[in-house]
Amino acid sequence: MITMILAHTVEVEDPEKALTEVLYQLDLTRSLKKNSVAIIHTNNVFMDSGVVAAICERLPFPVIGINTLLHSSSLGLMDNILLTVCVLTSSEINFSVALSEPLNPGNLTQSITNTYVAAEGLLHNRPKLAIAYTPPLSFSPLGEDLVRIIDDVSDRLPLFGGMAADYSTNLRNPRIIHNGETFSDRLALLLIEGNITPRFYCFPVSDKKTIRKKAIVTESAGNVIKKVNGLPVTEYLESLGLAHDGQISGTHTIPLFLDRHDGRPPVVRVIFAQNPEGDIIIGGTAPENTTLGFGSLDVSDIRESAIRACGLMRLMSPDFFYLCSCISRNFTLGLNYTTEVETIHGELNNFLPYVFSYTCGELCPVMRRDGKWHNEFHNMTLITAAF
Repeated sequence: MITMILAHTVEVEDPEKALTEVLYQLDLTRSLKKNSVAIIHTNNVFMDSGVVAAICERLPFPVIGINTLLHSSSLGLMDNILLTVCVLTSSEINFSVALSEPLNPGNLTQSITNTYVAAEGLLHNRPKLAIAYTPPLSFSPLGEDLVRIIDDVSDRLPLFGGMAADYSTNLRNPRIIHNGETFSDRLALLLIEGNITPRFYCFPVSDKKTIRKKAIVTESAGNVIKKVNGLPVTEYLESLGLAHDGQISGTHTIPLFLDRHDGRPPVVRVIFAQNPEGDIIIGGTAPENTTLGFGSLDVSDIRESAIRACGLMRLMSPDFFYLCSCISRNFTLGLNYTTEVETIHGELNNFLPYVFSYTCGELCPVMRRDGKWHNEFHNMTLITAAF
């Protein structure tokens, strides 16, 4: 059994005061069990002010985490300027943590493989779950690469987690946390070993609101789409009313439904940006001959999926659970950007401990027709892991 212990603070300027608040809430002398690990979700200001470092220095166990635009927990606060410490502690379950070397195009596979091997080497038996945090990296469709590499080295160990999501008007400085230090180019990996059977659920964007006319990717490179139906991609988007004068209307909020015809189910991807040539950069690979469809996402979709996730959790009644939601869903909410967080908190009403965080891409297994869990990288999706 694993117990989740939560603490949070909004104290940014005084690291000692923030540390005192967190330690008082955690009450480690009475609540801590034999093996523990902490996961931090935070706004980047807590990293820069020294609060994250102060907390990690005092906690007597490993700490990983990410920065995010918005997060919350069953403690009830929901704020842009918030830091939450989630301690997982157990007498029977073991935890191990590892940090990769800086990731670059030349060492991606080797570095991620080495990180997994280092973390597994600290355990006695094969782990039951991996939790991974990375920043998004411009040179790689990192979510898909991470799934592929972890699958290969771990023999398809279930993988959960996400990418740091630090935004103002654009992607700012997404970072991960490892034992008090922060990094913009590394993987932080947590492995969990023992008698646990986590259950995973995904709530993607509905494909019911798609433009019926499908298209074919006719030229691409990795996660860059250059031509669709033989036309420059922006020209094709203009024909659908999704771009004007070469500029996309609604980057980050237009769902792309991709069928790669490779035996995997269709996936949802988000448009991250346009490059200077007008090509679109998306949150995953789009090989040539991929079938492409465009959809829409609105507030009702987001609320409905959050209600469904909470209803499932109330029905299952796990010890605790962890939720991640795509930052694109938050952008869709506009000025009502706390709607998804408020819906989850209202539906659960302190029913059980949980942590919720926005990410820039989600890692979560899905159950396929063969009855087995398969790791997938998601966009525009609400994911949950129940323990």
